[in-house]
Amino acid sequence: MTRAALARVSAPLALRQAEHGTPVVERTFPDVPARGSCPPRGLAHPVTATATLAIPLDGLTLTAPQPEMLSQKNVESVTGIPARVFLDTIRGPGFPLPITRLGKLRLVQREAFVAYLQALASDPPSRRDAEVDERTRIAAVLASVGLESVPCPNTDRASAPPAGTRRARLPPK
Repeated sequence: MTRAALARVSAPLALRQAEHGTPVVERTFPDVPARGSCPPRGLAHPVTATATLAIPLDGLTLTAPQPEMLSQKNVESVTGIPARVFLDTIRGPGFPLPITRLGKLRLVQREAFVAYLQALASDPPSRRDAEVDERTRIAAVLASVGLESVPCPNTDRASAPPAGTRRARLPPK
């Protein structure tokens, strides 16, 4: 097809696509002579033809690359964790990852944070183990000062009365 013929065909198509809101993409292809033979290699200037392709908007899918760093602004779209939970997690005691601070913005590497979350999900520490660890730490601190822990009977009250005391009632008014 010659350029003039191609322009006659593609102009109404481009107008029709523009009316429907479909983006028009133009591509340039090398011309092939009408007799079917290729031009000699020594041609001074290349000959080109233009074709118009119409791509509907619902046929396109755009995906952006994942961010390298997570912040409270993008953590919900990447991991599904709300910003408040993210901030509480990174501010909590014992958070092992490095945190970059830029003003009020807190940044953590995405891959490391996702690996940390997966490690939390795969091996949750039991509550009983945490209580035993805490008692062991308390006993170690007391022993370093020269004291020892004394077991206390489990009561449902805030404080147990000393042994041998009687309960008394106030006189009525």
